[in-house]
Amino acid sequence: MRGSRYFELDAARGIALILMILYHILFCLYFFGTGLVPWFDPYTMSGAPIAFLFIVIAGISLVLSTGRETSPVKAAKKLVIRSLYLLCIAAVITIVTWIVYPEETVVFGILHLIGVATILAIPFVVMKVKPYVPLVFGLICIVLSPFVSMLRGPAFLIPFGITYNGFATLDYEPLIPWFGVVLLGVALGQVIYKGGVRRGILTRLGEMPRVLAPLCFIGRHTLIIYIVHVPIIIGVLFLLGLVSL
Repeated sequence: MRGSRYFELDAARGIALILMILYHILFCLYFFGTGLVPWFDPYTMSGAPIAFLFIVIAGISLVLSTGRETSPVKAAKKLVIRSLYLLCIAAVITIVTWIVYPEETVVFGILHLIGVATILAIPFVVMKVKPYVPLVFGLICIVLSPFVSMLRGPAFLIPFGITYNGFATLDYEPLIPWFGVVLLGVALGQVIYKGGVRRGILTRLGEMPRVLAPLCFIGRHTLIIYIVHVPIIIGVLFLLGLVSL
């Protein structure tokens, strides 16, 4: 453990990030029409499983970040500050994608989701409810998703999973179903990290194995790596002459 961090969770983040980077390399090769990955199609080879892993971990992290906080007010404040921080970064991503590729601007991507979900999850996390409560609400969100996705409406409903005809974006994780996935992570976190400490089989884990150090380092710096990895990928592909800007 490093401070209030647990190496197994950092390692899981690291794995998720590496998978996301690999996926985005393939996506960029496809998006820029290099012809190097003719077998890759983002419409059939979805990155949703990778996003699922990221978002479940985000839900677990909400439990860990407030698990040892005895004051509900302080715990809620901590989550609100975290949420605003993420939403500020998400707003920058929206602006940048609007300038660079306005046809598919990211209006509610994974950082928008986690930022909003962090606030929405406050009652489930701060009130220390039983794990079955976020589990049930999470499953309801997920079950509703196929029905909600068929609905059409104005643009302000995009965060909820209701889009308009012709809507296109480079990244889209609406609250339904993805807030449900956050709540699944919260429920799992309340079981395996109740009170902010390891429970069950995790208590058998000792110090971080050295072999996991690089993976855990990546996991501890997920946000900054997530922000810069796509521009770096595009830059490297450009320098290699594989894409033209």
